[in-house]
Amino acid sequence: MKPKICVIGPGVVGQATGKVFIKYGFETAFLGGNLEKREKLRKGGYTTYSKEELFDGDYDFDISMLTVSTPTVNSKINLDPITSASIDLGKRLKFSKKDYHLVVVKSTVPPGTTENIVIKMVEKYSGRKLGKSLGLCMNPEYLREKTAYEDALHPWIILIGEHDKSSGNMLKHVYKKFKCPIFRCTIKEAEFQKYVHNLYNSAKITFFNEMRQIGKKIGFDTKKIFDVTALSAEGMWNSKYGIRDLGPFSGNCLPKDTQAFLKWIHQKGHDAHLLKAIIDVNNALVRENGFAKKKIVGSGL
Repeated sequence: MKPKICVIGPGVVGQATGKVFIKYGFETAFLGGNLEKREKLRKGGYTTYSKEELFDGDYDFDISMLTVSTPTVNSKINLDPITSASIDLGKRLKFSKKDYHLVVVKSTVPPGTTENIVIKMVEKYSGRKLGKSLGLCMNPEYLREKTAYEDALHPWIILIGEHDKSSGNMLKHVYKKFKCPIFRCTIKEAEFQKYVHNLYNSAKITFFNEMRQIGKKIGFDTKKIFDVTALSAEGMWNSKYGIRDLGPFSGNCLPKDTQAFLKWIHQKGHDAHLLKAIIDVNNALVRENGFAKKKIVGSGL
């Protein structure tokens, strides 16, 4: 039988995730504290519960997916919402008649959070034990806000960070009809990968913003330049470029060109903070680890 799913935290991610599971035939409900969101879902024909409900033994779900927010406050992540949700989940599971329950964290959290906070709180307040009556996975989301539902319906990949094979197998079964690659790893690796995913996107956006700012000041058509770069730069069309463990960039082009261009920019009276950081980090890696393990003429890596 298909497992029953409860999505805890019906925001953008939670709603998109839950609606897709419903489309695939899973009995799915939404649980959260925002009355407006719950009412909108209820009017749309979806089952919803408030944070104050289902503490009396009526929590009969097989899987709980935590999609609560993890906001950054004063440059530090606030884990209070997910901690509170984990405590409440534990209290609900204390009286559940289900022999086994899978806890899935989809919220973006630093490595160690799922195992050191989420499941510890669930265990403490439910009386259950991980590996026996509890399973645990970390399942990152890669949704864009404007196209969240379509992204959830047609994911490009699915990553399952699993405590054990039983946990991972149960979650993989939920995704068996999804037509995309499914990867499995440890829970901490899944937490880390989500940040790598977001940080790479941030770095790429910032790089082109910096180059755009410099190019416009000089009078270049940056749109045309970037369109050509998308076709010419191997880092744009080769998904494996730069991710192999080959050490700092070296070769005949990259070290000399990064330094020469930074010098030229400074001579023009402009700054390129990201480019300088790229050079500084690469130089530090050279000092610490030596040059690249393998040189590829022309491209550096």
